[in-house]
Amino acid sequence: MAEEHRHQIKHPRRLRAILFADVVGYSRMMSVDEMDTSIRVGKLIRKFVKLGKSFHGELVQTRGDGFFFLFDSVIDAVRLAAEVQRLADKESATLTPEKQIKFRIGVHMGDVMWVTNQYVGDSVNIAARIETHANDGGVCISGAVYQQVKHKLNLGFEYMGPLELRNIPDPVEVYQVKLTTKEVLMSASPRPKLPITEKAVDQILGEKPTIAVLPFSNLGDDDAEDYFADGVTEDLITNLSRFHALAVISRNSTFVYKRRQVPLKQVGRELGAKYVVSGSIRRAGRRLRITVELAESATSIPVWRERYNKEIEDIFDLQDEITDVISSAIAVQTQSADKTLRQIQVPALIETYALVLQGQQKIFKYNREQNIQARKMYQAALESQSDYSRAIAALSRTHNLDWRYSWTKHPELALEKAYELAHESVIIDPSDARGYGELGFVSLYKKQHDECLSAFETALKLNPNDTDIMSNMADALGHCGRSEEAIELLNRALLLNPFYPDQYLWYLGGAYFNLKRYENCIRTLMRMNSPTEGQRLLAASCAYLGNMEEAHLHASKVLEAYPNFNLEYWRNVQPDRNPEDTEHFVHGLRLAGLT
Repeated sequence: MAEEHRHQIKHPRRLRAILFADVVGYSRMMSVDEMDTSIRVGKLIRKFVKLGKSFHGELVQTRGDGFFFLFDSVIDAVRLAAEVQRLADKESATLTPEKQIKFRIGVHMGDVMWVTNQYVGDSVNIAARIETHANDGGVCISGAVYQQVKHKLNLGFEYMGPLELRNIPDPVEVYQVKLTTKEVLMSASPRPKLPITEKAVDQILGEKPTIAVLPFSNLGDDDAEDYFADGVTEDLITNLSRFHALAVISRNSTFVYKRRQVPLKQVGRELGAKYVVSGSIRRAGRRLRITVELAESATSIPVWRERYNKEIEDIFDLQDEITDVISSAIAVQTQSADKTLRQIQVPALIETYALVLQGQQKIFKYNREQNIQARKMYQAALESQSDYSRAIAALSRTHNLDWRYSWTKHPELALEKAYELAHESVIIDPSDARGYGELGFVSLYKKQHDECLSAFETALKLNPNDTDIMSNMADALGHCGRSEEAIELLNRALLLNPFYPDQYLWYLGGAYFNLKRYENCIRTLMRMNSPTEGQRLLAASCAYLGNMEEAHLHASKVLEAYPNFNLEYWRNVQPDRNPEDTEHFVHGLRLAGLT
């Protein structure tokens, strides 16, 4: 015992936050221009080391291409990581891509030991491994760090999953940090199981077979072809979603399993799916080899399996065939959906379809730059076929997102353009729910409430399992004085999209607020991964409950995120049909101290 005690004194453990930062492509840059690279990188690292010390960090090590800090405060560690990336972006803004210096940063927290003049321990190794998973110019943090900072920093957090890290025995939950919270409102994220009984599930979904389609593996030699495998998967989900006799899990949730080897039993349990579809695609020139399997999740026993070797131009007929076989294999009463499926417009050229799929992969990033690239893809598709409804609806969404997230200097023009394109889309192809979904959203914010609800109702008749359409319609119902219906629709969306994004909780909190159920509103919004966008409702709810200390705290968070906050602006932007609902919200904000 005495020997063990002496050992603990010799190598004391201490809980610390650990930050590793590394320059992306340092070796490549050095091989091109050794002197210029070493000078520019060294200058940046010295600046960031000085900044780290101002954030109360302990500098452990610097090297040619990075640095290693320890912190007593995990909040300070993440704040430094975010600030480093902001400054690095600013430094590189005027440089050509090959000259830009970008960092990858990883942050973890755990026990650290001082042994033979260095800090060691599993926690140090985990932080170093997490850093390698960050995007160029990105920050990754462990689940332990996330739990400490999610409600304290004005940042967004996007779930990356439990990742296998080199030489670390157990998977580690990892989140990607976003410098703006708006970009992660629609990002999928793990959630605790909803406290709901099987009987209640049956009441919401009906006794329908529930099916999840996992992302198809790309077996080709080119990783850049991932977009095609993803697109075919998403289209299969869309096709199956149109069957009223099926409950289909959202692509947001199923794509969390991309590149993860998870037992089907676990997938079924986590998603609440009785059946799971999986598959692979190999694209070689004009040929496609597709393998598809349908299995019962509880037993992992295949119900149906097939391999196809087809010309790429046959992809649309093949998608219909796979959809029909899956629906038949689980004995779905198709009603008239089998006929409706074939009425959706398909492009004349496979290259046009490929452009739309590439754009689709980018638009789901919910990022301004990716949104611009997606728009270029859709415009290129329309140059090939000007009346391709799907591309027009997708183009509408890019302008929709520009308005929603203020990614443009003229948001009102973006809203008007989104409206025109959505109208054009539904005229060309009235059988596709995508155009109606876009029309519903944009009509709400043009305060054309009847057109908005009509468009959403049509969209859900065409695709009764699209959870994003459900959530957007629920928001519209709340703004039209029908919050009870909004809550019912959102509960259905939460079941079909178990890894639902924060936006669903934001809409649900708004519905509870409209009904003056402030405690429910607060509980709902506090479940958001990145609650910044919910701070206004939190401030108003706490004020109405008389909890002024909490109300003022949330009001301060609003001002931190929106320094130029203006109450009159928020009164005007609210798309409420009833002026009393707007005044209810505005009065709550005023009570919380916002002006």
